[in-house]
Amino acid sequence: MTPPRWLCCLLLWTACAGPEVRAPRSYSQATMDSATAGCLRNPACASQVGQDAILPWLSRAAARAGQSAAVMRLWDAAEVARVERVLVECAKRANLEVNERLLGPGGRTSPAVCREKVVDANGREITRAMQLGEAKHAAALECVQRALGVTDEGRFSLEPRYLRDTKTGRTRWLAPEEVAQWLRDGLLHLLTGSIAPDVVLHALGNPLEVQRVYDFKFPCPVTNDPSWGRYPPGHVFENLDQGTVYRRLLGEGLTPKTVSPNLGVQ
Repeated sequence: MTPPRWLCCLLLWTACAGPEVRAPRSYSQATMDSATAGCLRNPACASQVGQDAILPWLSRAAARAGQSAAVMRLWDAAEVARVERVLVECAKRANLEVNERLLGPGGRTSPAVCREKVVDANGREITRAMQLGEAKHAAALECVQRALGVTDEGRFSLEPRYLRDTKTGRTRWLAPEEVAQWLRDGLLHLLTGSIAPDVVLHALGNPLEVQRVYDFKFPCPVTNDPSWGRYPPGHVFENLDQGTVYRRLLGEGLTPKTVSPNLGVQ
């Protein structure tokens, strides 16, 4: 049932008040001139992590109307197609720009280049393939935020973190503030078994109502086929690939897809 117009207006203007808090590395939280955006950035409103966290700025009395509004804000086929075009364009742009920056004008990847050893900003010795892949992921995510952040605020998340609750067996969305605090406190074990897909399309304001999942893949050389990473021995998801784990935690009906410069969305 469509909520009456007076109720929608009331909900918008009485949305969660309080100081704006910007979560660290929350790419989908671009500026939006509305009370809704303020609530999405306010942990008191937006940090609800239960499976029923649908449009958390709605009052209890308006929950049913709010759920109807959330369903209406799901992504339709045309919108998904538009987003996928953006993802492919961002992957291609990131590939070219990072190659140019790290390999020089006209730089191209090859098996020999990919095997080269380099030292990263933390003093670790890594392969050139790892260096390029990390830089291209960052560039692609920034590109997506620029392209979708203004028009689709609150309906997508970049690198959201999810964790299966061992007590309830249900998947939780971890608020960026919570993750940042665990990292500051050195509580890395609390993130064991968590996942962070690159791009998630979801219902308005509800990262748990997942519709589409994408991971950028930048093979080195770029002519290689993209593939899902496989978890190593000893890991909680030992011998499973990323795509399988994404389905287990986010919904068996999902088909996670890879996005690469050469082959696009697969």
